[in-house]
Amino acid sequence: MSQTIDYAEMLEIPVSTLNVTKKRSKKKKEEADLKERVVESVNERVEEAEEPIASGENVTDYGENAYSYEEEKPHRAHKKFLEGKLLMVEFVAVIALCAAILLTNIFWPASAINTFFRGLIEGKPTAAAPDDRTYSELTLGSVVSDDDIVCSVGETGVLTFTGTCSVYAPYGGTVQSIVENEGTYTMEIQHSTSFSTVIAGLSNVYLAAGDTVYATIPVGYSAGGEISVSMFDSGSLIHTYTVNENNDIVWNA
Repeated sequence: MSQTIDYAEMLEIPVSTLNVTKKRSKKKKEEADLKERVVESVNERVEEAEEPIASGENVTDYGENAYSYEEEKPHRAHKKFLEGKLLMVEFVAVIALCAAILLTNIFWPASAINTFFRGLIEGKPTAAAPDDRTYSELTLGSVVSDDDIVCSVGETGVLTFTGTCSVYAPYGGTVQSIVENEGTYTMEIQHSTSFSTVIAGLSNVYLAAGDTVYATIPVGYSAGGEISVSMFDSGSLIHTYTVNENNDIVWNA
């Protein structure tokens, strides 16, 4: 058979269907498998950290430079530990300060810290300049806080006592001067324009010239020697007063 006839016969062969099979790319399958493995790995790590689970297929593989949530947890735990330690130190410091104030208040009432806090609680008197009140217009208190100490007033009007105790001014005012003589101190306090007090025989003084004086805060300390308190009206010694059973100064009617 000639080539022409063969070709003609081939053209007359009927064709009814045509099936085409396309082989799936191995590369795409491997990429899909890789994404699935990455998603599963991320979900497993997040489940262990009790965080929301990652979803979706848009997961990028960063290889060795991938961020690890587990690496952050020790740092956060260390930070919380340091914060807890700091709070504990602050709490202990507050307790120690309160204990110190309580102990000094019990065993050392005339300490500087007690004097400071007593001044905050009691407040400062309202300044009056000038204060022209006379001594008889003022209500005085006691110059000692110990009820076992007996104060007496001489005929000249000088108040005296002997004992170991804190010494107070009979009324508030301002320290005018402090003089030392053979180991003891004499303090002059100005209460008003005409009224003043001189306290002699103090073993220690807590104030300096120019300081404000409060009747409820000690001005000095007696180590057991004799203390004398003299009050003056325009330079004249006042003698028209007595002391009651509480050692408070009371003006004669």
